[in-house]
Amino acid sequence: MYKRLLNLLFTLTMMQTCFAQSKSIKDLYWDYSQIRMTDTEKPKVIQLAEELIKRSPELTKTQLGNVSYHLGRLYEETEQTEKAIPQYEEAIKITPAYYVPYRALGFIFVKKCNALSAKINEAGKAKDSKLQGELYAQYKVVALKALPYLEKSQACDPDDETKTIITNLYRSLKDNAAIASLDDRLKKNAANCVSLLEDEY
Repeated sequence: MYKRLLNLLFTLTMMQTCFAQSKSIKDLYWDYSQIRMTDTEKPKVIQLAEELIKRSPELTKTQLGNVSYHLGRLYEETEQTEKAIPQYEEAIKITPAYYVPYRALGFIFVKKCNALSAKINEAGKAKDSKLQGELYAQYKVVALKALPYLEKSQACDPDDETKTIITNLYRSLKDNAAIASLDDRLKKNAANCVSLLEDEY
């Protein structure tokens, strides 16, 4: 009985995959765009987005950036953060002016920094300077990943919270020069910002 059930599930999955591949890219993208923001349809949207990514040569640059961002968002919202990161990175690579994935990535790395910071404090309380040093080295790597993303987000969509986080990260890295030149970098980054990727079709 169990084996028959597995075979049935496998057959249904294969049928869905074949059906998605037999659909025109226009119809597949339309299906995705109609439900991509629907909370109750997340598994289905993820499946559609993954199918679209497999057929990326058939998509425009804007569509691919859109799908990559939303797939990252859906992975993050369904607690698959490590799968979200490369999708956000791909969205940035494809559509570098679209600042929304920068913010998403920046805050993923901020969460990692906060977790490492808590461990550093614990190591400090335990007077384990070796572990503290190792953790700080890890923290530094993650903080330096977070900062460019946060700065682009802040440049395009300024808010006090993000600017405070950026400043505190630089303070934790003892980089006062970066704090002093922050406003100049933000002005430069603000020159090319897109808040929305328009759908085509």
